[in-house]
Amino acid sequence: MLSILALSPLLASLAFAHPREETKICKDYVLPVTITSGAYVWGLPTLDTDYDVTTFTANLSRWDANVTFHPISGFSPQVTASYKIAGTFCAPAKGNSKTVLLASHGLGFDRTYWSPSIQPEKYSFVDFAISKGYSVFFYDRLGVSKSSVVSGYVNQVSIQVAILEQLIDQIRAGTFSSKPKNVVLIGHSFGSVISNAILVSKPGLVDGAVLTGISYKVPDTSVAFEAWQPRLARAQSPGRWRQLDGGYTTWVDIFANANVFFKYPFYDREVVEYSEATKQPFALMEVITLAITDLHSPKYTGPVLMISGENDLVFCNGDCAPIIKAPAVERFNATKNLEVYVQPRSGHAINYSLNATGAYGVITNFLAANRL
Repeated sequence: MLSILALSPLLASLAFAHPREETKICKDYVLPVTITSGAYVWGLPTLDTDYDVTTFTANLSRWDANVTFHPISGFSPQVTASYKIAGTFCAPAKGNSKTVLLASHGLGFDRTYWSPSIQPEKYSFVDFAISKGYSVFFYDRLGVSKSSVVSGYVNQVSIQVAILEQLIDQIRAGTFSSKPKNVVLIGHSFGSVISNAILVSKPGLVDGAVLTGISYKVPDTSVAFEAWQPRLARAQSPGRWRQLDGGYTTWVDIFANANVFFKYPFYDREVVEYSEATKQPFALMEVITLAITDLHSPKYTGPVLMISGENDLVFCNGDCAPIIKAPAVERFNATKNLEVYVQPRSGHAINYSLNATGAYGVITNFLAANRL
């Protein structure tokens, strides 16, 4: 019988003859940006305890909150600020892509939503897109993870949109690779809102958009926020978030996470646990300004794919199929190709559903059909 030592040279030669082929090349960046945007002004006392957060939640969730609740005190038309945005650019190892996908995550996540370390073959959008020949730039939005910290009473939609515009410009300029032919926005939830806002303000800036985890007719906007049972982020996890002010909150526990982002039984509990371990706080001003952002895009003529999970609690209160198409058609009445798709057996966090790759296939097929 041959010994292990005798086999070692043979095994080494086989490993050398058949090296593992890398499918992608990724590089991390920290990008300085200076932006000028309009900004709403916080109009309430600061939140110092979880009692304050519960009062905020109750006031925001009233059916007549648009009359009784006034969290904004004014608007500054020109505010200039500088930040640092952390992101990752991934490209196929075999060469440059003609299309770069610019991915913006939603509230409660960071850039790893697009490329989670848990079971990437099942859940990584980046890996799936790379396998189809696309390059992807995905980043931590302002106030999240490795990007700049800013007050939760300041961080809002308009600032995030201005940052996204600069990221588009940097991709177009060839900062991360050769200049691409196409730039396509990919968003999830709040990331879809700011991507949609680009189509409103700068309709010629991109060549296509994929908006996931979104709807334009929410039966009751308070359902998800109340289901989260928000708490002060800095109080819930001082070790991670002590640097954040009272304008940042997070959901109360893993069960609120499962309730709002997932749909039983179409998830893996280990993925829920991963999502809870990697969750990120969200700014209350982001929530407030999201609700008042105009997403009608009458001048945008490029292709749009809108995907919502069948059982999305955040934007559809648990049943998207009957309510998402007509409002989308109204908002994109000039587009040459609007596709509205409901991902079956999925909650709000489509990328963390058991059938995530099915949604990814819908996305890449849509892009290919539109020559992107």
